Amino acid sequence: MTTTPFFHGTFTLKRKWAASPERIFEAWSDPAIKAQWFTGPPEQWTLGKRSMDFRVGGHELLEGCFTQSGLVTRFDARFHLIEPGQRLVYAYDLYHSGMFHSVTLSSLELEADGGGTRVSYTEQIVFLDGEDGTEARRHGTGIQFDMIEHVLQSLGVIQ
Repeated sequence: MTTTPFFHGTFTLKRKWAASPERIFEAWSDPAIKAQWFTGPPEQWTLGKRSMDFRVGGHELLEGCFTQSGLVTRFDARFHLIEPGQRLVYAYDLYHSGMFHSVTLSSLELEADGGGTRVSYTEQIVFLDGEDGTEARRHGTGIQFDMIEHVLQSLGVIQ
């Protein structure tokens, strides 16, 4: 029997945004704000299911389908540590069309810096298909961070 090897990947994204840590934290903790940036690409992805129970031990689910390829993505997360305005730790499983793709431990750290916030986000990933998906995940997460910044600007949270 052949066993597919694991591949382990890690990356960290850092930003500085002109808002308080509490306001930045809302991008992850407020379901209405998170729904604006944590989604598939517009006109390329259709939402199937979304739920969020933001508490320690709570669960978040996001599922949708890429219209052209038919790939169904499912993000299934559990919150482990919530320190409002400071830190967040959650683990998530990612599925591609029903196939278990990866397990990820995510950590968010927010630190006040003058009139803004230094943001540090790290993912530690086990890819179950034996392929190194770290750079693709880093790229996609970078796009999400750009979307967070855009949403927070549109809400008047950051200038």
